This record gives sequence, structure tokens and C-alpha cells, in this order.
Amino acid sequence: MSTHTPAHASAAPASPAPVRNAVGTAPTVPAPRPARSRIQGRQTLLRSVRAEWIKFWSLRSTWITSFITIALTVLFGAGLTAAFGQSEQYQDAAKDFITQGLTFGQVVVAVLGALIITGEYSSGQIRSSLAAVPKRGQLLASKAVVLAIVSFLLGSLSVFLSWAISKPFIGEHAGSLTDSHYIGYIWGSGLVFATIALLALGLGFLLRSTAGTVTVIVSLLFIISGPLQLAASKWPWIFKIIGCLPSTVAEAVSDPFQRTTEWGGQGAQFLTHGQAIAVFAAWALIPLITAWFVFSRRDA
Repeated sequence: MSTHTPAHASAAPASPAPVRNAVGTAPTVPAPRPARSRIQGRQTLLRSVRAEWIKFWSLRSTWITSFITIALTVLFGAGLTAAFGQSEQYQDAAKDFITQGLTFGQVVVAVLGALIITGEYSSGQIRSSLAAVPKRGQLLASKAVVLAIVSFLLGSLSVFLSWAISKPFIGEHAGSLTDSHYIGYIWGSGLVFATIALLALGLGFLLRSTAGTVTVIVSLLFIISGPLQLAASKWPWIFKIIGCLPSTVAEAVSDPFQRTTEWGGQGAQFLTHGQAIAVFAAWALIPLITAWFVFSRRDA
């Protein structure tokens, strides 16, 4: 006797019919919204510095100005050291000429410091930067950190190469990197480049012009001291102005152990060594603080 399973017992339960609206059509199911892209996590200073570092090295101008900075500094530093090392009169002092190219390198590193912000204003990139980092003080700080690190490395590397290239030409008269006072030229020059670059950055935020910023820097480093020297021959008190110029007080930093320049005397070196360093630092801090104040309140 065969068993027969009822049809209604073996059939799978039917899915419920779709509910139809008043006109008899199935309701439209809304499509899922695409996920919005957003920055993962909080935009910290460290993250903005990392992003600024990547953007900085993606620019062709960064590589060009960095190369020119090193080339000029080494050309004059190593060249003068090797040249004076050939003279018996200057052989012993020639080793201290490795920083003689710093002034020329400072001009180019100032261009680098200006371009990091003026380039964004000229291209309109500043709006994208502010969209990514809405806190303006944080954006300025991240640019300053990246610029200070790169400029310090450029200055230190340039003077090291000046020493290394000139060493075979002056032989036993070359300075030794085991001498802590002599090696001060290397890291001191790095600090000089970093300070000048930060000065340019502050001016770049304020002027929004590469040409204007570089003109001010060149005037401070090269031009203004000439007329002041002439005036000081008649009015000696002007030596105090000359002694506060960045081109003067930079020597207190590039020669941190006073191997060739003694401070606290007469003329342009009337400041003590510590005072000269403080004045040089102020040349960067004052424009940066002013730039932060203005940038925080001015439209992009």
C-alpha cells in the first residue's frame, strides 16, 4: 500500500505577495546611499605635518631650490676654503671658511620658505589645504615644522659637503669632525638656514607674494647693510642697528663656539653671544607670530 503525501504538506511555504500601493504597483525600495568619504580619525598636528611633508616633496620647485641651495653654499664654502688653503699665510685659518657660502644659500632657502605658502596662494591650492586642515594655526604650524626640518638638513649637509670637498685640498690643515667646536659649524649652519626659511615663511603668509618676500630677504641680507655702514662712519650709534641685522647676528648661530667672531665688544658685535642668538631667533618668531594672527582672521 503506497503512501501519498498531500501536496500541501510537501510544498514550501510561499513568500508573501508584495504589498501593492493604491495604483497596484509595487513600492519602490530606496537605493542605498553611497558611503561618504571622510577623514578617518581626528586631524592632529602629526597627521597634518605628514600630509604637508608629502605635498612638499611632490613639488618640482622643492627639488630645484634644494639643489641650488646646496650647490651655491658648497661652491663658495669649499671653493674659498680650498683657495685660501693654498696660501701659506691663510693655511691655518682656511678651515674656518667652510661657512662662507651660507649667505648665498640663505637667499635660495628663503625662496623655498616663501614658495611653500605663496605658491598655494597663486594657484588657489590654499583653499584645498584649508578644507583638509580647517584649523589655520595648525596648518601654519605644520608648514613651519616641515620647512624647519628640511632647511636644517640643507644647511647642515651643505657645510658638511664644503668640508668634505675642500679637505683634500688643504690636507692636514683641514678641521676635524672629532672637534666638538668645529662640528658646531655644521649644526649651527643648519639652524641658520631653518631660521631664515621660517622668516621667509612668515613674510610669505603676510605678503602672499614670492617676489615681495624674496625682495625683503635680499634687502636684509645684502642691500641695507651697505648704506648703514656709510652712515655709521658719521653716526657711530648706527652700528647698533647693523649689529641687529640678520646678516650680522646669523654669525652667532653659524659659529656657535665663537671660533672666528667674538661678541660683546665694539661696533656691530656689541651684543653678547646669547643676545645675538636671541635677536636672530626673533627675526623668525616675530613674523611667524604676526602671520598666525593675521592668517587666522583674514580670508583665504
